[in-house]
Amino acid sequence: MSTGHEASSLIQLRTPSSLSWKLLAAILPPVLLAVSGIVWFQYVMARREILRAINKEAASTAKRLASNVDELFEQRRRDMLTLSETPLIADYYRNVDFGLLDEAGAYRKELDRYLRNFSARTGVYARIAYLDAHGAVVAEANAPPTQARERSRDASFLKARESGRGGLWTSSIEDRPGVGPVVYYAKPIFDDLGGFKGVLSATYDLSRLRENLRSVVVGRRGRAYIQAEGDRRVEGRPPSEHGLEQLTAKSPLTGRPWSVVVESPLDDFLGPLRTVRNTALLTTLFGMGGLVVILLLLVRSITRPIAALVTAAGKVGEGDFTQRLPDGGTDEIGRLSGAFNEMGERLEGNRRQNAELQSQLIQAEKLSAVGTLISAVAHELNNPLGAISGYVQLAQLEDCPPSLRRDLDHVYANVLRCRKVVDNLLFFVRQSRRERGKVDLNRAVDSALELLEYRLLKTDDVSVTKEVSPTPPLIVGDFQQVVQVLVNLINNACDAMAGVVRYPEGKRLLIRTGAAGGRAFIRVEDNGPGVAPETAQRLFQPFFTTKEPGRGTGLGLSICRQIAREHGGDVVLENRPGQGCALTLDLPAGNEADFERLEAVGEPVRHPAVPGKRVLVADDEADIAEVIARLLREDGDEVVVAPGGAEALKLLEAGTFDLVISDMEMEKVKGPDIFKRLAAGGGRSGAKVLFVTGDILNPAVLEFLSGTKSEFLAKPFDIDEFRQTARRLLAQGV
Repeated sequence: MSTGHEASSLIQLRTPSSLSWKLLAAILPPVLLAVSGIVWFQYVMARREILRAINKEAASTAKRLASNVDELFEQRRRDMLTLSETPLIADYYRNVDFGLLDEAGAYRKELDRYLRNFSARTGVYARIAYLDAHGAVVAEANAPPTQARERSRDASFLKARESGRGGLWTSSIEDRPGVGPVVYYAKPIFDDLGGFKGVLSATYDLSRLRENLRSVVVGRRGRAYIQAEGDRRVEGRPPSEHGLEQLTAKSPLTGRPWSVVVESPLDDFLGPLRTVRNTALLTTLFGMGGLVVILLLLVRSITRPIAALVTAAGKVGEGDFTQRLPDGGTDEIGRLSGAFNEMGERLEGNRRQNAELQSQLIQAEKLSAVGTLISAVAHELNNPLGAISGYVQLAQLEDCPPSLRRDLDHVYANVLRCRKVVDNLLFFVRQSRRERGKVDLNRAVDSALELLEYRLLKTDDVSVTKEVSPTPPLIVGDFQQVVQVLVNLINNACDAMAGVVRYPEGKRLLIRTGAAGGRAFIRVEDNGPGVAPETAQRLFQPFFTTKEPGRGTGLGLSICRQIAREHGGDVVLENRPGQGCALTLDLPAGNEADFERLEAVGEPVRHPAVPGKRVLVADDEADIAEVIARLLREDGDEVVVAPGGAEALKLLEAGTFDLVISDMEMEKVKGPDIFKRLAAGGGRSGAKVLFVTGDILNPAVLEFLSGTKSEFLAKPFDIDEFRQTARRLLAQGV
């Protein structure tokens, strides 16, 4: 009996073990195969998606670099055009032609100085030289000390001469001793009669381009380079190890048989993925051992959160991004729940951001509509202002009683006031070129306060205190951009004080200027509520705004900081929560050497009258046309007035003119139509063209004037400025 009982016990103990192994034998192989297959499939899909993303990013990087390189070469072409158009070259060879060698020597020195200044300002040319028609070096910049001014019959001289008038010869990438990779440019110089007068030669040093290529980071060992003809290259970094499979993307350059190439070893991107794959496989194998014991227990614990995940995912698919899963711990399911929750938060954040972007887009469309309205209003104001200004200035030139002269002075002063209002509208709508000049920060403060005078005094009732430096702080920069920064800072201060009631001092704005230690500053301080500490950290981030929807885009302060940094400075916040805050525009102060270079251009040349010329005036504003005609007739010119564009075209077909002065916007036939007809040979003379327009805000007008490089004056114009411009154009035809 005892022996049978022990045998029965052994059977009971062995049966669960046998069933477990059978269960494991039935479950483990398909699970192992399934898990391995899933891991491998995910690896293959991930590899494909990663390669697709990397290829796309590499192609985008190559395209972006190609665009930047195209812009660099285009700038060099514009530099050659700028250098070739300097009057110093023409003055030199004309004096040589007339045998005035002393005068020619003086112009050669001026040209030498001009080329050196241009080379120093751009900082990208290893050499710039002007060679006469025989190949002799006349003037040059950055020549080696041992190099003399000797005759040069190199390929660039001959190629440039063969390119003909208006041509520009460009070499491939060459190696210049002591410099490195360079590109040679050569442009022929011809006089007005088509005589060959020499070649303007420039050697573009590609060192900066190599630095830009060196800064491109693609993976850990990637690089970017420019592939020219044959095996000529400009490389930022040396190639990686040989024998590695490379990911390569190319983007051709415009106008050149060159390409920008971005390459990187595939192992830089796929190595971590392979590590993840191997780790996943090893984890799967080790997990099989634990699965033997806890498989049945885990089924329920796994299916329950998966069911919850499916339900939540379905609701997210229906648009409910607030769905969240409970914390599932640190295992795979827990991490999956955490990833799902993170995904939901991102989707919800993206939805909020899309709503904000949509609101900003609507605001941008409103601003665009306002800009169009301002353009129309400015055009309609400028035409009558131009007529009034012209007649008043003509009357001021006549002998008249003192009382009448005072009245005329008052009228002209108010015309200038109206013009200033229109100019202020133009200032904030037109695209400002980044010019560099001497900027008086005290005057910039005055300009910004004039722009905001109505809001400060009449709308927001803000008391403004100015504490400007007795010695005006001077910088080298763009006056318009400095004023733009100040206007943004003052507007933000007004917005911050909008909901604040302080008795008895009210809303107070303090603006200070000063300079110390080689720095100049403008400080804008308000007595508003200040900025919350958590907000201060994000204040300069793009699209971040504390204003309610519809009132701000969140770009003001970020643009201010960007402009300040472009000037070598910064915008600094000094926060006093509950008492206000101060924003300081800190900039590097200018020095006398900088100002002397800026003022080296000197006073503009005064042009005498050129009588006996025939001028066509086309303007549908009869008063403005009459003012222009009177000014030209006083110079002794024959003037024919056309009351519209169609009449102007008929007059051009019937006769010849030395100068055509035309409005841009007229009925039926407009200024650009007259320009196109002249360019196509519609007139029988090579007439110069001067546009006068009050529609300077119109993007189409700006694009036309910029694209054709046409001379123009904005209405209302100063009659002396008009006279000088007309005389200069007429003198060019002499």
